[in-house]
Amino acid sequence: MNINDLMSRFPRPKKTYAEKESTIFYVYVFNLVMDELIRRKLTNRRAINYVLSYTTHGNKTRAYQETHPMASKRTANVNAHKYYKRFDVYVAQSITMYLVHKSRLELAWAVKDINKIGIERYVNQLIQEILKGTI
Repeated sequence: MNINDLMSRFPRPKKTYAEKESTIFYVYVFNLVMDELIRRKLTNRRAINYVLSYTTHGNKTRAYQETHPMASKRTANVNAHKYYKRFDVYVAQSITMYLVHKSRLELAWAVKDINKIGIERYVNQLIQEILKGTI
């Protein structure tokens, strides 16, 4: 059997190794930062899940229904826009988008900084970077 015929049977991976590795870095840093923000009571899990589902499919009403299962379609439509303007949702959104735009190397340096100076000081630096607007 020809090797090309054998390889054509298997689908190509959706992500390369480098993309998977940067995703792992992102998830690790994201979870550490969000846990620290929850500990500081700046945001909560529901707001984080809302932001993640909203950035996944881009529909506020559907994201609100996913995170608030008792909401009907009408109340979700009305409340989703108000919920999006809340401070805890704003904090989760800004941190999420800031970390998304960091490269693989920056995320690796972030992991090194977290191990070196601690998560508290790293989150303080991250908040200062976001307030300065250095994205």
